[in-house]
Amino acid sequence: MAATDTSQRYALYLPPEYSRARTWPVLFVLDPRGRALLAERLFEQTAARLGWIVMSSYNTLSDGPPEPNIAAMNAMLASAQGLSIDRSRLYLAGFSGTARVALRFAALLRGQVAGVIAVGGGLGFGLGRTELTFVGDSAFALFGAAGTRDFNYEEVFDMDDRLRALHVPHRIVDFDGPHSWPPASLCGEAIEWLELRAMLGGLRPLDSSFVRMRLASELERAAELEREGHGSEALHLNDAIARDYTGWTEAGVALRRAAALRNDPRVVRYESEAHRLATLSQRQALELQRSLQSEHGRREPASLEQLTSKLHIAALQKTVDHGDSLEASSARRQLARIFVWLAFYEPRAYLASDAPTRALRMFEAAVTIGPIQGEECRLLREALAVATPEQRARFAGQCTDPS
Repeated sequence: MAATDTSQRYALYLPPEYSRARTWPVLFVLDPRGRALLAERLFEQTAARLGWIVMSSYNTLSDGPPEPNIAAMNAMLASAQGLSIDRSRLYLAGFSGTARVALRFAALLRGQVAGVIAVGGGLGFGLGRTELTFVGDSAFALFGAAGTRDFNYEEVFDMDDRLRALHVPHRIVDFDGPHSWPPASLCGEAIEWLELRAMLGGLRPLDSSFVRMRLASELERAAELEREGHGSEALHLNDAIARDYTGWTEAGVALRRAAALRNDPRVVRYESEAHRLATLSQRQALELQRSLQSEHGRREPASLEQLTSKLHIAALQKTVDHGDSLEASSARRQLARIFVWLAFYEPRAYLASDAPTRALRMFEAAVTIGPIQGEECRLLREALAVATPEQRARFAGQCTDPS
């Protein structure tokens, strides 16, 4: 429970060696559904090894008004003052909507927040030019991550070019998965990288053995990727190594390999196709918004066949099944984006405006992509109150008990 606001609760992790004899970096975790322990435990193992405090709120949320997140952050900041914290090394971690929240807080707390871990959400259009806050700031660092099936994948990776142009220290990585927190191993990697950036940015004493060990490990990983034929991934990792370890002689290897890979015709073709597909995906996101918005203005809802055709669901599913690896991955992410709008955002809006029949139509289209589950089930149960027997039959098997 927070000391200044008894309505606020958070999970607190103190590293095994914690004492008031020194100060400690602290990571504030903002889960989009207030799952404090689930999120905190992802960072716990590496926090124990490197000596980080972790505070994770039960009150943060995504897709809602800003006030709950502001209250949760203020409560954790106030409570942290009672601990022996390094006030120059405050870090934030968020997923999805709370990744964007964490970036906003970092901009507002410029000079106090040393880094952000942004998963499944990025700067986006809604944050304007927030990244300008951190231009040339070597004491701030951003670690971004997205699942390979995450509908926000392009949004996260779009940060790479934007931050590179502004000389903001950053790493952007992906992991095999959907729109979710990454595995604990990658969360630990994020803390390790932020620890490295704290050394390189002058926020803590340099541990040359730590830096050299990490540099050697990253160089070996880049070489392994290249040997395995993952030229594009090797290029991006070598670029990141060259940025992070500027001035370290060993980093010259990464600089040379990046230059060679950038001129490799296979890598050039791959990068060009990836860029083309990312542009198409961003265009699809805008088209999706327009298509769904047009439904709100119709006197009668579109038929299921009209709706799925307008959203190109069958065509995308065909690409998933028969496209090459890049095309299939892009189509899979586009379907995931369509699904989350059909199974969550649109039904929620229709139910809030007392239009459950229209909410059901969205759900009918959603199940052509995948099963209804998790928090979407509450919305489906509410909509089913006006369902016909045929519609109820159509939703048989969704959730544990959709009736």
